Amino acid sequence: MEQEILKPESGTPKGGTQAFSRTGSLMAASGATMLMLCFTGSAMVATVWAMSKLIGLPDMFMYVLMAIGVLPVLWVTVWTAGRAWHVEKLLAQHKDIDVPVFSLSYYFKNG
Repeated sequence: MEQEILKPESGTPKGGTQAFSRTGSLMAASGATMLMLCFTGSAMVATVWAMSKLIGLPDMFMYVLMAIGVLPVLWVTVWTAGRAWHVEKLLAQHKDIDVPVFSLSYYFKNG
């Protein structure tokens, strides 16, 4: 029994055969953004709640701490949205991913 050996085509695939589209990039970037919002938000709420119950702080003070804790959660969420969209654009252009820049407005003014 003789088997035929199949070899892949040489060279890079055509641009039209790639699975990158604006809709797919938007879905991937928004998925990463929602994931970071949920993870950091739930971690912040759990940490503030546990510490306030452990120390015995009044509930009103716990709510104030949660309101303050929203700020870093929003920062991480907005930064992740910009970074995810930036990475999706690089991947669509067949480029390597660069080193992250931890500035809130970097990915929005260099878009």
